[in-house]
Amino acid sequence: MNKILFITLVFFGQSFAVNAEQKDISISDEWARPIIIAGRPGGAYFTIKNNNQETDSLINVTSSISQRVEMHEHTMKNGVMKMSQVSSIDIPTRGTVELKPGGYHIMIFEPDRKYTLGDSIDLTLEFESGIIIKKILDVYARQP
Repeated sequence: MNKILFITLVFFGQSFAVNAEQKDISISDEWARPIIIAGRPGGAYFTIKNNNQETDSLINVTSSISQRVEMHEHTMKNGVMKMSQVSSIDIPTRGTVELKPGGYHIMIFEPDRKYTLGDSIDLTLEFESGIIIKKILDVYARQP
């Protein structure tokens, strides 16, 4: 009996948490570039909206298709565009941050499979506030 009660509470608790997370942080315009050659890295992009009264940060991204998913940023230094890994991406209070080519973005290294136009990939986004959001990204050649 206690096992059934525990499972029921966990199930309903997770369902409520997902709904609360979507109100606090929202993800939109999500998409990924295709990987048509196995072993090549891929990119993922989306917009994060922080509906909270406090600043939050994206601190980790994972995917079932790769053991190595990183947050990156393009910056211009001495007239040369450079890409570097970042440990977090700050999302200001009631603000929006767009992850896009040439700016912040997600890099997917050594995926376990190639994916192409019409496929989908999953990402799990973890925020400093404890919010976790799972998204499915459709694969496009360029931003839809």
